[in-house]
Amino acid sequence: MAQLELRDIRKTYAGALDETLKGINIDIASGEFLTLVGPSGCGKSTLMNSIAGLETITGGSIVVDGEDISGMEPKDRDIAMVFQSYALYPTMSVRENIAFGLKIRGMPKEEVRQEVERVADLLQISPLLDKKPSRLSGGQQQRVAMGRALARRPKIYLFDEPLSNLDAKLRVEMRTEIKKLHQRLRTTIVYVTHDQIEAMTLADRIAVLRDGELQQLGTPKEVYDTPENLFVASFMGSPSMSFIEVAIDRSDTGLSVTLEGSDGRRLALPVPAYLENWVGKRVVLGIRPEHISQPDEQKRDNPMVEEGRFTVEVTEPTGPDVIAVIRLNGIDVQCRLDAEHPVEWGEEAELMFDMRKVVFFDPESEKRIRPQ
Repeated sequence: MAQLELRDIRKTYAGALDETLKGINIDIASGEFLTLVGPSGCGKSTLMNSIAGLETITGGSIVVDGEDISGMEPKDRDIAMVFQSYALYPTMSVRENIAFGLKIRGMPKEEVRQEVERVADLLQISPLLDKKPSRLSGGQQQRVAMGRALARRPKIYLFDEPLSNLDAKLRVEMRTEIKKLHQRLRTTIVYVTHDQIEAMTLADRIAVLRDGELQQLGTPKEVYDTPENLFVASFMGSPSMSFIEVAIDRSDTGLSVTLEGSDGRRLALPVPAYLENWVGKRVVLGIRPEHISQPDEQKRDNPMVEEGRFTVEVTEPTGPDVIAVIRLNGIDVQCRLDAEHPVEWGEEAELMFDMRKVVFFDPESEKRIRPQ
């Protein structure tokens, strides 16, 4: 285990007009699982390659346990990397693939054997040790690639979209295995993915990148419940958050916003008092599907909960629940409904709006409006 500090990391490719990485600052605790997420081209793989030494940074420093390793060769950094492609040697057996790096480092033969068996047992691939990669499934090959990294016992592990080549079911299974592995070993892991569900389920903390800049760093709950800006709010969550531009009004009962359905029916919803300075101004209301549901008796007495009837435009059964789409202020908004009490499209549904966890954004800066 090791502490990793990324201090003002910058990267500009020769001939490029813009920086690919624009001053990334992240401190990763020893034993922490950090996930880097963001859309394609946001710089997450460049940052990962920079940590490994496969890319040369043009500014800042990479520090491991207090030592600046920015100028070190990859082989001297004591960092192991698992790639998207398994990169196994096709003519070698699983045993030989795992042992290869250990032999290169001059480890005694008996120690190599013990280490290979330890890793194979850990990853439950012992029966595969004498097989060639061509005889393995994608999930088995990925386990072997992980085993090759684990056998080195490095200070830090880097995973660059390791599950993206697997089918959906296997991806979920391997996600669970990686989580179990981290819980057993408590190693320091930096994990790149474009899949925000992977990020939410695996990480101790998530770093959200966009255009080479760090947008937010926090626990999965922090990033999901209190996104820093519209980009983070839209990127994290499945189904994603809905955004409705509204005006903040004041009445005898407090502050509110008004939503209008596709049939012209209107509903005033309570909003927090910290929006007092926004009365008469327009804001962006961010609401997740679970904040709009069928009525719940236990919530009815809460002053931040309101009910209204709206026409359901589309329904999408998912098994445990149903995602329904309604139109509010001309925007398609997703709701999460109980699968045991289905509503068909075209029908009116009584819906409960729980405003306790909705978030509000400044439409100009796109930043979340924080409680004072």
